[in-house]
Amino acid sequence: MNQNEKETAKRIQTLAVCGCLCLLAVGAGVTYRALDRGTAAQPQLEPNPQPVTATQTPTLDTALLERNKQSRDAGETPDPPEAKPAAPAKEEPKAEPAEPTFAYPVNGEVVLPYSIDHAIYDPTLEQYHTNAGISLSAEQGTEVKAAADGTVKEVRKDTKAGNTVTLEHSNGWLTTYGQLEDDVKVKEGDSVKQGQAIGTVNAPTKYGVALGSHLEFAMEKDGTTVNPEEKLDKE
Repeated sequence: MNQNEKETAKRIQTLAVCGCLCLLAVGAGVTYRALDRGTAAQPQLEPNPQPVTATQTPTLDTALLERNKQSRDAGETPDPPEAKPAAPAKEEPKAEPAEPTFAYPVNGEVVLPYSIDHAIYDPTLEQYHTNAGISLSAEQGTEVKAAADGTVKEVRKDTKAGNTVTLEHSNGWLTTYGQLEDDVKVKEGDSVKQGQAIGTVNAPTKYGVALGSHLEFAMEKDGTTVNPEEKLDKE
């Protein structure tokens, strides 16, 4: 190999070494760029992150206070507090009406007494039977008076008792007046006062003729007959 060939071979080797070094340098740069981009892409984590806590829901009272405060700050009238319903008033027990007092409807002798527990003799019918009222002797035309305050419940004509008036009083009391003249002075629904005239005594029907002229008078309490002589005021 001559001198020229040797020099040519050295140049080729030098160029080859330089080329390799350049390739190595380019590869190193590319690798460095890739590593730098990967590092930049990773998110930065905050050191010691604080735990997330749930927001506490305010109570209704707290919310209303906050709303009223905001309304006052804005110049608005705050909502009044919700009124609690008042307790229902206790009903006072109703007072029972006073027991009525009864006066005799006519002044006369008892000619046929009350007897519901056993039969008594009836001189007109000439037989024994019970009697749910009393018969008071009174002359024909004698004024018959209401025994107590009340309301006229019924006015009727009965075969045995003739013209009859029934008064309704307080506390379930009824009084009945029979053997009256046709000119009865009250009508159904009328209010009457104790001592007020409701009619006059008539001649007896054939079922009481042996007793003479009289008033048939009966009393009831809640549908049960009562002996009038036990309730009438004797004064």
